[in-house]
Amino acid sequence: MRPTPTSWPWLARHYGAILLAVLLVKIGMAWALPITGDEAYFLIWGHNPDLGYYDHPPMIGWWLGAILPLSDHPLAIRALGIFASMAPALAVFLWWRHTDPVRARLVSLLALFMPLFFIAVITATDTPLILFALLATGLAWLALRTGRAAYFLLAGLALGLAFLSKYFAVLLGIALGLHILLFARQHWRGLLLIILGVVPAVALNLYWNWDNCWYNVMFNVVNRHGDGGFDPGNWLTYAILLVYLFTPWLLWLYARQWRALAAGIRDHQLGVFLSAGLIPLILFALLAPFKSIGLHWLAAFAPFLLLPALFLARRSLTLGVWLSGALAVLHAVAILTLALMPVEWLKGQDRYADAVFYLAPESVAEVVGEYDADWHVFTRSYSRSAVLGYYAGREVGVFGAGSHYGRQDDLLTDFRALDGANLLYVPTRGELDPAHVEPFFDEVRIREVTIRGVAWTLAEGRGFDYAAYHDQVLQPVLDRYYDLPDWLPEGRCDFVERYTR
Repeated sequence: MRPTPTSWPWLARHYGAILLAVLLVKIGMAWALPITGDEAYFLIWGHNPDLGYYDHPPMIGWWLGAILPLSDHPLAIRALGIFASMAPALAVFLWWRHTDPVRARLVSLLALFMPLFFIAVITATDTPLILFALLATGLAWLALRTGRAAYFLLAGLALGLAFLSKYFAVLLGIALGLHILLFARQHWRGLLLIILGVVPAVALNLYWNWDNCWYNVMFNVVNRHGDGGFDPGNWLTYAILLVYLFTPWLLWLYARQWRALAAGIRDHQLGVFLSAGLIPLILFALLAPFKSIGLHWLAAFAPFLLLPALFLARRSLTLGVWLSGALAVLHAVAILTLALMPVEWLKGQDRYADAVFYLAPESVAEVVGEYDADWHVFTRSYSRSAVLGYYAGREVGVFGAGSHYGRQDDLLTDFRALDGANLLYVPTRGELDPAHVEPFFDEVRIREVTIRGVAWTLAEGRGFDYAAYHDQVLQPVLDRYYDLPDWLPEGRCDFVERYTR
């Protein structure tokens, strides 16, 4: 006999109210936090629709491209991020509520309070990845339960959309493939259908890369990992990351009640979800000594490892949710306090100029807004250019060699067309060495302004010298970032064609 709602734990009885409260807190955080460098960078993608972009697959650019004609307000931009962060919780509730309505609500709240998802209010490449990973794995579960070919093919199509969101989808594909080969070999034909469903997305991505300097391959495989080394200490960091992500109390409950969890997973045939969560995390553990693992890397896989909590003793599960809720409240208080405090409270810190730029970017944008459209604005960093461009409402390019990160400006700015033009250079941290810009202009005027207590120096460059910039900046960029390895098929590269004399 099922318990009646009046006998449910308080958390389960007030599930709807808690869900609404968390949504309001997330909206508050999304409203209070300035647009981040990555978000502003992806907005550039949204303003420039294409089949691909420099760093990552194009899905987030497509999504933002659909939103921007309606609004570029932070809440509109971040609506997708808020929804994706709540999607695992909603999915658990909708999927399990008829099987066990109490545990469905409690585990849904557990997902809602999970630190990674509770604080996630921004929109990034992980946003569509989370949604399509949930969809692909859910369809794979249906396919394995029913054996229907259509579900296998749909799982592959969803996995392809995840691939067009972020390349970590490959890890999910490996997990699903290994699960079928190791635990459901009778469905090997279904695995072929999954692969078939992925092919269109992979083909589109390969075509765009072939036609665009192999940008994604060069960034993710070649240029990004040149300084890698072996650091076994990263294993400890990764372990701490996992404890923070899943919380100590949930891991302790899993360890104490593992027999009940294993029986529940087996009886309800949820093994594919376990594989979808565990196998990528194991692969990250193997990678950890060579590369620091970011918390957001785990976003697409962590939700599946909350499903065993459906089989915890109800009292234990309730306690775990209360503790996770308390942790979520602490996160909310900390984030909202930091976001709402004036940036001046950081005065005296070594990187106060950075804080002004990223926490009060509108202050820098006001100064840039004093220059008319004849002035082309640049900074030295993709992140700063993107943020300044968003708050100033104008295009802001990257001046100088930059780094291997965020080189979307290589596709957008043609320095040949700027020969003889006037450029405004906004330095990285307020201070400016004129020697960095003088070789590239007929005349440079240094202007000093005070922004939130920071003495900021701007360089007004008149008469841009493209030839000098090509020889001293663009040619080294060609040598450093566009030297394609022999194993990549020769394709097209507009940047090389544009700047090779």
